[in-house]
Amino acid sequence: MEQRPFWITSLHMFAGVIVWAVHFTAIYSFTALACARGFSQLQWLGLGVVTWAIGGATLIAATATLVILVPALRTARRSFESWMAAGVAALALIAILWETLPVMMLPVCR
Repeated sequence: MEQRPFWITSLHMFAGVIVWAVHFTAIYSFTALACARGFSQLQWLGLGVVTWAIGGATLIAATATLVILVPALRTARRSFESWMAAGVAALALIAILWETLPVMMLPVCR
């Protein structure tokens, strides 16, 4: 079995955290920008533009995390790296869904 370079192995193991960090930065940056610039009140199909943007970002991030998680779970018994990637991606998926809850339950700007 060919051994991959360290940086590729590390990137594979922590890809879930990277997806979570990008999602976190994107949704909070967009919300702050929408509140500061005053376009948080815009509506489309009965929902605010911020809710739509965060819902779309969450869908993309959850899909990306599942793309990491499913293959890692299939090979998790064979290597520590795959087991670690699956565990980190599962925790990242929980974090992505958890940080989306306040947006759906609370007013966007105060």
